[in-house]
Amino acid sequence: MGVAREAGAEVLFITARPDGRCAPLADLVLHLPAQTMADDQGEGGRSVLPMGSLFEGALFVLFEVMVLKLKALLSVSAEDMRASHTNLE
Repeated sequence: MGVAREAGAEVLFITARPDGRCAPLADLVLHLPAQTMADDQGEGGRSVLPMGSLFEGALFVLFEVMVLKLKALLSVSAEDMRASHTNLE
């Protein structure tokens, strides 16, 4: 995050633990309340999914929704998205 900020980028930090040590380093913090490996044991572990699987799944859904929203906001076609994606790979 430090390298990105030094380069002039704004940093969005997506986390299940907004009280963690990295959150203060970000410009924006998005709290995604989902079980992680840090809290999957004992009473805090409510999901049947192991370790951080619930958080990872929640990230996947969040990013898919973000892509759909950006597609609509930017008026980008699926073909344009595919071309950009392939170019970045």
